[in-house]
Amino acid sequence: MENVVNQLITWSKDLKVLYVEDDPALREEISLFLNDIFKQVDVASNGEEGLLKLAQNRYHLVITDIRMPIMDGVEMIEKIKELYPQQPILVTSAHNESEYLVKLINLGVNNFITKPLQSDQILNVLHSIVEKIHKEQLLDQYKQDLEIANEKLKKFAHMQSKSLDMKTSLLRAYKEALDKATIVSITNKDGIITDVNENFCKSTGYSRDEIVGQSYKVITHPSTNPALYDEIWEALLARKTWQGLIVSQTRTLEPLYHYKTIVPIFDSQGNIMEYISIIQDITEIYKKQEEKSKENINLAINIKEDELLKNIPFCSALLSDDLTFLNYNKLFEELVNNHTDERLLTKLTQQSLHLKELVDFEEMDFFTSIEDIKNNWPYDGDITFKGIVKSIGHMLEVLVKISQYTPNRYMICIVKQEDFELCCQVQER
Repeated sequence: MENVVNQLITWSKDLKVLYVEDDPALREEISLFLNDIFKQVDVASNGEEGLLKLAQNRYHLVITDIRMPIMDGVEMIEKIKELYPQQPILVTSAHNESEYLVKLINLGVNNFITKPLQSDQILNVLHSIVEKIHKEQLLDQYKQDLEIANEKLKKFAHMQSKSLDMKTSLLRAYKEALDKATIVSITNKDGIITDVNENFCKSTGYSRDEIVGQSYKVITHPSTNPALYDEIWEALLARKTWQGLIVSQTRTLEPLYHYKTIVPIFDSQGNIMEYISIIQDITEIYKKQEEKSKENINLAINIKEDELLKNIPFCSALLSDDLTFLNYNKLFEELVNNHTDERLLTKLTQQSLHLKELVDFEEMDFFTSIEDIKNNWPYDGDITFKGIVKSIGHMLEVLVKISQYTPNRYMICIVKQEDFELCCQVQER
């Protein structure tokens, strides 16, 4: 945690934050906490005040509550996204506000923290957000450095009137600057690699001896659309510079996300001699964004599952193929809590509770997974069987019904026999 705090403070020293919260005591407490981290913290008591602050200042991060008077957080976020689509936003929400979360995710909000707010929780979330802002700032700086280097390279390429000694001296200086800041490769007119720098070797895993003499296609990832290279060659043959994102690959076939600038170099007669590629490796940034997208999808799925299970009036849960419980409703939690084995509730919260630990039944002793059951089940349709739950004070006879929910998740209902027909009707809906 100490390392997280130190990194957060270092990255946040020049950042400005807007905090929108209608509770005066909480607003005062959290703003004092944030002032120890960020360069500037402004506060507002509702969405309308927040928009006025944004009209006067630009903020690196907006932190907002959902339910507020005059204008709530959702409406404020809608207006912010219309004006500033890329504005990073952190939403503080209560446990009973899940109905807003799907809408907020659709608006592009992907940072949430639940109340009551605790310092460790806030620090971890802020570290994740500020790390992304920091890397985006680095990428912007890299692009600026590339543009400066490109301009210098273009000037050199067209300095035909200068002496050869001057050109050689300038080239050496430009190459040294590029070598330190970026990945550089040189290809001839046929796309054969003739030279690379040390950063190229570090990024791809190839040694210079291995890669020189090879076609550029050796580092082209198979996911790359061939039409992209048609576009590149069209620009280069028209004597133009090309810039854009290319998916390359390492020596071990791992994808690399390269932001590449390709510049044609001319001889004294104005003919193309070769091409210099100036490359910025943004693989780590791309992976972070990809991981965040997956987290957002999983969050949306979990919200949907929670709402579904909450609305089923029976003891219900979601089950993995290996018969482990993943998600569940309140009635299911009560069933587990009333079991004679007190350890089961802890295992349920850790997603390690197995169906056979909760329900005793002879039919299932020979099966290890739902796929195993389906392959050996003698009947069509959903899986249904009788079982016994060892509840405190009595043995509870139940009927268990398992049906497909998604390709790798299953819905399970555990009910008394008299409720079974109604349970089937609810599951079908």
